[in-house]
Amino acid sequence: MSNKIVLKASKFSGLGNKILLIDLIRQSGNINSVSVKKVVEENQVEFDQLISIEAPIFPDLDFSARIFNKDGSQAENCINGARCFAKYVIDSDLLNKEELLVGVGEIRWRILAHQRGDYSVEQEISDIFIGKDLLPEPNINNLYELAVVEDTIEIGYINLGNPHGIFFTSGINDLPLEAWGESLQTSSWFPDGVNFGLAEINSPSKVNLRVYERGVGETLSCGSGACATVILGIQLGLLQEEVEVIFKKGSLFVKYNEESRKLTARGTANFLKEINISL
Repeated sequence: MSNKIVLKASKFSGLGNKILLIDLIRQSGNINSVSVKKVVEENQVEFDQLISIEAPIFPDLDFSARIFNKDGSQAENCINGARCFAKYVIDSDLLNKEELLVGVGEIRWRILAHQRGDYSVEQEISDIFIGKDLLPEPNINNLYELAVVEDTIEIGYINLGNPHGIFFTSGINDLPLEAWGESLQTSSWFPDGVNFGLAEINSPSKVNLRVYERGVGETLSCGSGACATVILGIQLGLLQEEVEVIFKKGSLFVKYNEESRKLTARGTANFLKEINISL
């Protein structure tokens, strides 16, 4: 007798970031690192992050969620995934609300649905410097000089529940993001890995971004990476409070207020297909 469990999954795109959502409200099952690796190893479906939709852990929440990268590692935040989460919940009539409160570990997503198919994710930021203690002393620009492969790069560090290193530079499409990103994953500076971004400023309100996500590799977009880039750019006096972060497949509009520590990211989410996965 087979113990195989088949679950219905919905695949979305958050500006090219491939998100797989599994509804564990309407169907029973358990998602963990082993089951995520099984889906990937059997080539059942391609994704960057897999997110489970679960019953709320606390009474003030509408839902809880867990996030897994495609290598099976668990992630603490996924802004693109949050927008896809909301689109699924609303479009499938799982909950008839246009404002959702979702818990991901200690993080709370407040997600709002807007006209024209946009969704915004609001999050209150606590300690953005958790994990920086392993980095070398900052230089005069308050950045960290790191030797990667055969180069030295100058990064800023921001933690949004997940760690981000951002290198503000130019000509980002010609730089070895993959090699640098892989090197940082195995460094002593980031024992749990890091999302690494190359950011090129067009103006104080526009920035181009490429991101190497831990557990994934280079991705077409990274919502938390966009947010981390804007926060760092504001701190360094390079960016305004509201910024368009441009990826290959579209833009995320990020707003951050340093005084209130309120972060908002707004963009699209698109349904791609529905499939069955075997665990």
